[in-house]
Amino acid sequence: MVGSGRSETNGRRVTDCRPLVSVVVPMYQGRNWIASTLRSVASQTFTDFEILIVDDGSTDNGHEEAQRVGIEEAVDLRVIRTENSGVAAARNLGIEESRGEFVALLDADDLWHPLKLERQLERLGHNGSPFCTCGYEFMDDRTGRRTAVVVHRGADGVLDRWLALEGNGLALASTALVRRRAIDQLRRFDPTFSVSADLAFALRMAVLGSFDVVPDVLVRYRIHAGQMHRQVSGLASDLERLHDQVFADGLDPAGERRCRANLDAHMGYVHLRKGQIRRGLGYLWSAACRDSRRLVTVPIRAVSRRLRRWLRARLSRPLDGWVS
Repeated sequence: MVGSGRSETNGRRVTDCRPLVSVVVPMYQGRNWIASTLRSVASQTFTDFEILIVDDGSTDNGHEEAQRVGIEEAVDLRVIRTENSGVAAARNLGIEESRGEFVALLDADDLWHPLKLERQLERLGHNGSPFCTCGYEFMDDRTGRRTAVVVHRGADGVLDRWLALEGNGLALASTALVRRRAIDQLRRFDPTFSVSADLAFALRMAVLGSFDVVPDVLVRYRIHAGQMHRQVSGLASDLERLHDQVFADGLDPAGERRCRANLDAHMGYVHLRKGQIRRGLGYLWSAACRDSRRLVTVPIRAVSRRLRRWLRARLSRPLDGWVS
């Protein structure tokens, strides 16, 4: 658990409507991106929000940039500075300090469309879902070019495919709008996970009810060097522990075999691409022992996903109104 942090407050809320949405932004070395990220929040058509920046031990003075933008945009913004403890712990600290009936998650390098909060609140206002996500697109940080689009039309099977590495994730860290009571009931994010913390959280959240999806692309996911999703070293251990939790009751041996074999095959091909032949072959051998079909289906599914995301980026028209 992260210790208490030092809070700095500026700005004011634009309206006095309800419900209040707390936007929680964990930040580590995010100075290069935080200004545009915060401006995308300030441009929301739903204006009753607070922003909590949790500076997770950064050394780049990103907190000063966040304060400056908060003053310029006249938004209710607090900066909480703490020692580096990881993104899950930073999110938890932001949630603990927040006051909203809803919590919106946002990474410090991603962008929202102005309609993001409004459309998600409309969906959650008509159902009892614990949380709502939306479509998202990948954006090259160097060129600003839209490179891929991910859209889920519904919740059916999404988490199972994500767990099995057979489908796209939810980009929960920037797409999710969550009911406060659901977060409190689930004791927030598990800080013992790193790259799989969002998936672990979503699986626990799903116990409370099916999530909802706005099919529009309302988040831009910025691609740049050094992102957590590029750090594969922790993926295997993270997912192995998550598999241990999910399949602890032993009631779904086929599902467990599928997930573990897919993970082994995925890690095997990743290590082969990196030139780590011996390690890669070890993973592939483990996958073959569990389910040899996965040696073929894993690369086919990966190519198919990338092709679909690429085609959506080429064939679908972005929503107007993005704030640069």
